[in-house]
Amino acid sequence: MVLRPTYDNTCLTLTSQNTPDPFVVIADGKIYLTFTANTRIPLWEAASIFSFLNDTDSTLVTKGPLFIPPAGTPWSERLWAPELHDLQGRWWVYFAAADPVLGNRSHRMYLLRGPLSSGSPRGDGPEDWSFVGLVKGMDSSQWAIDGTVFTLKGQLYLAYSGWPPDTPPGDERTQALYLLPLSSPTTAVAGATAAQISFPTEVWERTGEVAIQEGPQWIASPPLTSSGKPKWQGLLYSCSASWTPLYKMAMLRYTGEDPMLASSWRKSNKPLLQSDVNGTGPYGPGHGTFLQEGGGTVAVFHATDHIGDGNQGRKARMQRVTWDERGPWMGGWVGSPTASKEDWVKRANSSSPGTTKEQVESLLGQRDHLP
Repeated sequence: MVLRPTYDNTCLTLTSQNTPDPFVVIADGKIYLTFTANTRIPLWEAASIFSFLNDTDSTLVTKGPLFIPPAGTPWSERLWAPELHDLQGRWWVYFAAADPVLGNRSHRMYLLRGPLSSGSPRGDGPEDWSFVGLVKGMDSSQWAIDGTVFTLKGQLYLAYSGWPPDTPPGDERTQALYLLPLSSPTTAVAGATAAQISFPTEVWERTGEVAIQEGPQWIASPPLTSSGKPKWQGLLYSCSASWTPLYKMAMLRYTGEDPMLASSWRKSNKPLLQSDVNGTGPYGPGHGTFLQEGGGTVAVFHATDHIGDGNQGRKARMQRVTWDERGPWMGGWVGSPTASKEDWVKRANSSSPGTTKEQVESLLGQRDHLP
């Protein structure tokens, strides 16, 4: 039997404000956060991720929308899960949006083009960002949200959550994971169609009649094999109903074969992270992004303070990730919450083998923001 390493799962509450579907990147010596704001694409900038603990202090956190859609356009309602990516020397934002006339059933994946990635993604302001439109080559008849991009074996892919093509009209109960090869940040490979790589078959992926897989994120283990390849790589995703405390995260391990085949992805036997519905919270952890630098890994995800919060009060949280030969490990459960950076960093030294304060500093920000 292989034992997991000693692990402290203290959960740091990063924001006091509602920041669902958080996506965080390190760029230009700073930390950038975007999240679901429904009517716009926001971007927060700070010197350290710990600055978000004081998210109402404008001297520590610079805020401002990257994009506000024109009213009445087919992409002007329910802007969900924006992601900021550096591709081919330029910043891009992928996001889902809906038509205010048609509502949720019209959600499709859209794209913004930003400034050169040699500088800040903020650029000189919103004028440095332009609306591109739909991701070209996607099936325009398929409901699609939560798009993310990653490169595997030299090929760029878009992974997203979608309704199966044979879904009856009006049935919004099932979401699966899909993969589409891209020839550029804006366009699918000519003639390619999206492949369903996973379907919510597990009891823990369901809430009543609702069966959901969404929020995919590519991640590879920091340690490399002798061949230079990661020991583990794949997609982490969220499942069950996001408006309930049963929301959670799980794993799809990539086995090394054709990524467009469902057989090339091996689902975990149990969730990576969930909440104790009989505990004290936080509740419904999901839609995480993962930061890796200096040999360390942390997950930033949303969760609520109270069991009955539904889809309100979904604040950004942060919890450490450790690794073994089976992949990422987060203790299985959301840990007890803290809003103290001193407490959270102190535990990095005392309870997480192989994680030093220097690694935490490299990953999360400058020394003057650490105790």
